[in-house]
Amino acid sequence: MSTVAVPAPERSASVKTGGKLKFLIGGLLILGAIAYVTISSFQSNAIYYLTLKELNAQRSAIVNQPVRVNAPLDKSTIQFDDKTLTLKFNLKDDNLVLPVVYKGVKPDTFEQGESVVAEGKLGADGVFVASTILVKCPSKYESDVPTGKP
Repeated sequence: MSTVAVPAPERSASVKTGGKLKFLIGGLLILGAIAYVTISSFQSNAIYYLTLKELNAQRSAIVNQPVRVNAPLDKSTIQFDDKTLTLKFNLKDDNLVLPVVYKGVKPDTFEQGESVVAEGKLGADGVFVASTILVKCPSKYESDVPTGKP
């Protein structure tokens, strides 16, 4: 029994180019989809970081928009309800005052804090409802700079 080997037909140049073109188009579609998902997720997670003066200037445009506000803490306005874990305080910069309400555990260094970064949304009533608060530690925790005097 003898076998006859039949040579495989050669593919024409147009078939080879068509296959490469399909892979190129498929690759571009995949890269486009990845770019779209990446950009849309960054935009949905973007939060503006504002000072109290900047927030006041843009107050009407950022109502119910996620934002971070950094301002000095008015320590005389701190109120904390242990039962409901509701913390109320004001951020104050010059003559601008922003009332803030936060539900959650009060940070240990809150009373000693100099400034607060509050992340949340500004309500239509002018009260900032914070979902996260960060307290800047007072300068007493910073190391002393040697003066060079004995």
